[in-house]
Amino acid sequence: KVFCITVAMMPTGILSFLGPIPLPCPRHSYGRTTVPLISLGSTPNAKEIDADILTKEDQAQGGAFVSKPAIHYTVPGFKVGWQDSDGNWFDEDGPRNGPPQNYWRQSADEREYDDAMEAVDAVVAEYDVKARVAALEKKNSARKPLLSRKILGRWAPLMLSGERVAFNDKPIDYEGMIEVPFFLDISRANGRRFGKRNHYGVFDLKLESGEELMIFTVGGRRGDGGDLDFGNDISVMTTAQEENESIDLGKMGPMQLRFGAITFISDYVMIQRSPVDGAIDFFLRVDKSYLGASDDEMKRYHLI
Repeated sequence: KVFCITVAMMPTGILSFLGPIPLPCPRHSYGRTTVPLISLGSTPNAKEIDADILTKEDQAQGGAFVSKPAIHYTVPGFKVGWQDSDGNWFDEDGPRNGPPQNYWRQSADEREYDDAMEAVDAVVAEYDVKARVAALEKKNSARKPLLSRKILGRWAPLMLSGERVAFNDKPIDYEGMIEVPFFLDISRANGRRFGKRNHYGVFDLKLESGEELMIFTVGGRRGDGGDLDFGNDISVMTTAQEENESIDLGKMGPMQLRFGAITFISDYVMIQRSPVDGAIDFFLRVDKSYLGASDDEMKRYHLI
């Protein structure tokens, strides 16, 4: 089987492949229900639009703005709790006698999220990046990251080859919007596959070695051919392997785009390293597939 990796800047255009096998690469693999709204900051009113319907005119005006992903609580449906400085416990309904159910799992989820978002802030601010990235990499638990279901979805590059490609003109906080040059989508070539339902929901099935995969970009920043021009298209095909090897996908604007050599993968961020000099590629998740199948997807894929 084959991984199909596609990088395309025009959502409504025709994809071209660098590989010899012309596999179709539909952009609706993850459905619009799983794609958060983004805003084009260069438009007069910073209109919010779906990332799948960016036009050539939108792309010509500037890159896309994204917000940080929502926290994924492992145990769904419970009330988030907290403790004040006096030791009193609360949840959304008010005071309570002791911590709420699943509080300790909730706390672990919040620590994981905070660590990832602190790394995002560091990358965007270009401050203490190496230390923040290294701290996440020490926590990496994926032995075979290229087979992890968490690589599937839509990603926004914040750093490529050790160079920041994302910008934030607001204070770095949880509400700030981040401008990115394009999106990188990763999906199964033969459609989504889901694992069995468990106590936590229904999620994409773990990838198998040799399984077909597609990767493509959406919403690229088109410039005058200079350093901020990411308007070219790339299409590449490769084979899924258990080995975590890096392959070159080609030049994306001025930057070399790679896939593989993943040193950290979570619900929120993906980090890769150049096999040559260890330069960092840092991606932020944009879609909602990590939260599990939505009600609409449960019906669409006959999971009910």
